[in-house]
Amino acid sequence: MKNKWLTAGDVLKNLLRDRGLEEGVRRHSALLGWEEVVGRRIAGRARPREMRGKTLFVEVDGSAWIQELTFLREEILEKLNRRVGGDALDRIIFLAKGEGERRNVPGTERR
Repeated sequence: MKNKWLTAGDVLKNLLRDRGLEEGVRRHSALLGWEEVVGRRIAGRARPREMRGKTLFVEVDGSAWIQELTFLREEILEKLNRRVGGDALDRIIFLAKGEGERRNVPGTERR
């Protein structure tokens, strides 16, 4: 049997696939070109914060920007998915800067 050398990329790809991590890495790789996808103006006001499954949470500088980005949601989603080929993401949720952070800190519950 002839030895076949694998590239580091092939080894990593096989490892991710074998561990069931390939899809998650593919989803996150869609975000590597966030500024390229949304443009410099929007990237300065909106930043990817978290991914849960196929949902991307984006932190935005205020409600006016949330409203503007809501109109662009489908276009942004399409461009992100096109970067990685397929349907890595199916939903984007825009959150005002700081929104949702308090609920994860003990002792900051609203009374």
